[in-house]
Amino acid sequence: METLSEAQLIDARRDLRTPFKVVLQRDGTSQELIFQKILRLLPGKRIVAWAECRGEQVLVKTYLGKTAARYAAKERFGVESFAATGVRTPELRWCGKLADGQGEALAFEYVSDACSLFERWEEADSDAERVDILNRVLIIIGKLHNHGVVQRDLHLANFLLKGEQLYTIDGGEVNKHSMDSLSESVSLKNLALFFCQFYPRHDDLVRVVFPTYEAVRGWRADVARASRLGEEILRCRETRKRNYIDKTFRDCTRFVCDSSFSRFQVCERSAYTRDMASLLEDPDAAIESGTILKDGNSATVALVRLCNRSLVIKRYNIKNPWHGLRRAFRKSRAWKSWSNAHRMEFLGIPALKPVAMIEKRIGPLRVTAYFITEYIEGPNAAACLRRMVNPNGELEALASILHELSEAQISHGDLKATNFLLTDDGPIIIDLDAMREHKSRESFEKAFDKDLERFMENWQDCPELKRRFDGLLGHLRAS
Repeated sequence: METLSEAQLIDARRDLRTPFKVVLQRDGTSQELIFQKILRLLPGKRIVAWAECRGEQVLVKTYLGKTAARYAAKERFGVESFAATGVRTPELRWCGKLADGQGEALAFEYVSDACSLFERWEEADSDAERVDILNRVLIIIGKLHNHGVVQRDLHLANFLLKGEQLYTIDGGEVNKHSMDSLSESVSLKNLALFFCQFYPRHDDLVRVVFPTYEAVRGWRADVARASRLGEEILRCRETRKRNYIDKTFRDCTRFVCDSSFSRFQVCERSAYTRDMASLLEDPDAAIESGTILKDGNSATVALVRLCNRSLVIKRYNIKNPWHGLRRAFRKSRAWKSWSNAHRMEFLGIPALKPVAMIEKRIGPLRVTAYFITEYIEGPNAAACLRRMVNPNGELEALASILHELSEAQISHGDLKATNFLLTDDGPIIIDLDAMREHKSRESFEKAFDKDLERFMENWQDCPELKRRFDGLLGHLRAS
């Protein structure tokens, strides 16, 4: 088994293969720490892993480089703050220093057979289960706030459930904001950071569980306070959404991004294999060798096979020099599709899954662009609904997507029934390049009314479907 120095850990970036060893100075002696499985990696800065030291299984956080001591101290302070408030957290077993550098390692109790509350949330199939999960977390947050402690990285993955015991983890973003309990204003801002991470469809649950938090704080129920929390959640979610979408255009944990004079491209890191790199290098060749689904003047769409997965490449064509000149200074339709697909992902609205995006460029000028997605198998709504005898669930699922678009003030721009695919998991929305998020209600209502009008035109020859969609969607119209 290879023994790695701190310099090698830093230089390896993401290319770390377990198992490997490092040498620690701990309790005045040199000891070997064996990394068995990496759980989280911030290249050159932090490694979180399951590890073994002297036969003991631990969860170890290793901090690297010049900032190691500072971040290790923050983590220690955070877990000590949890313990001081009576909140259960995995025990900090020992601290050590990397023998050949500035790195530091913190070893925590390894909580085996535990699952995160995020996993429980994903498995929950009723609001009653979701309310139980939220109530558990709010009791902990209330305890922290009663002691003036703020956890700035509040999310369900930072709570581990083993049997009926709930552990709070990750002390790196914990502050002692006050020697006394937190003020209402600071408390609501911190709660909003937690609730804004859930899809808007779950906002009604906030009203249900907020009294649990108020009870832990010793506050009387207050409708105005709950309303202020709702406003904070909307503000936080908007900020988080902007950051989320901006990050999809940067090289980071999730995405591989490359920008040069002649092109800009971004790809899901999990999909970025050697074969994918070749496809991105010459997408036109992939289109030529694939199955053409659409060969239009403005766009060419092809189904391609890459190893064991099927992808759809949509090339946005330049029709003529004047069209190219008009498009050269604007964000390409591929760029907009990529951005909107991730906007749908953030909001939890079912849409096609983006894999990569390419813009060919000449310096600042955009030329041909490509949008690559997972292939989604399923008929379009226009063809499918006409064949179905009693499509109740399908109609309601389509209406639900339109309700969520309305709540988010998003217009589609081309709401044909063929732009919905009916899959085994329900309908998804496609063709996102004309989609727009509106800042003003007036602008949105005008555009969304056109969307609904276009959608209803699909059913002129099916009076029964038209009548039922009218009943499901009629109240969404502005006039």
